[in-house]
Amino acid sequence: MKKIEEFLRQLSFNIRRDRELDLNRRGFIASTLSLMGVFFVSATPLVALSKRKDAEAHESKLFIVNEKDLAVGDSVPFHYPDDNDPALLIRISEKEYRAYNIKCTHLTCPVYWEKDTGHLNCPCHNGFFSVEDGSVLAGPPPRPLPSIKLKFKNKKIYAVGISQAQH
Repeated sequence: MKKIEEFLRQLSFNIRRDRELDLNRRGFIASTLSLMGVFFVSATPLVALSKRKDAEAHESKLFIVNEKDLAVGDSVPFHYPDDNDPALLIRISEKEYRAYNIKCTHLTCPVYWEKDTGHLNCPCHNGFFSVEDGSVLAGPPPRPLPSIKLKFKNKKIYAVGISQAQH
C-alpha cells in the first residue's frame, strides 16, 4: 500500500524535491537570455518585412506626364501625395525637371512658376523661390519648398516621394 501511495504521489505532483535547486541564478539568467535570443532571431524577418511595407506605403508612385508633352520652360500642375497637396512639375532644360509642393512655407499661399524670371513666386507676400533647389530667394518664407522626387521610366515622369525642405 505504501508503494502504491508513493507511486501515485509521484505521478500526480511530478515533483522531485532532491533536484529542486539545480536551476540556480546563473542557470536562470542563461536560460532567459537564450530564450530572448530565440525570440529576437525569429522576429527579425517580420521587422524587415514591416519596414519594407512602410517604405512602400510612404513612397507611392504617381504618373504626372509624358516627357514629350512638356516643353522646356513649361510646367504642369498635379497633386502629390494626395489631393490636398498641390504640386508643380517644371521642365527647366532639355534633360532637367524639378517638382515642388507649391504651398508657400510662409502662409501656404499657392506658389506659381514664372517662366520669364525663372523663379517660383508667391503673390501673397512677394516671396520668391529658386527653381533649381526650391530655396528662398526673397521675401518672408522661412524655409525652402519641399521637393518631390521624380522617376523616369519609358519616357514617362512619375512622382515617387517627397524631400522635406531643409533650412
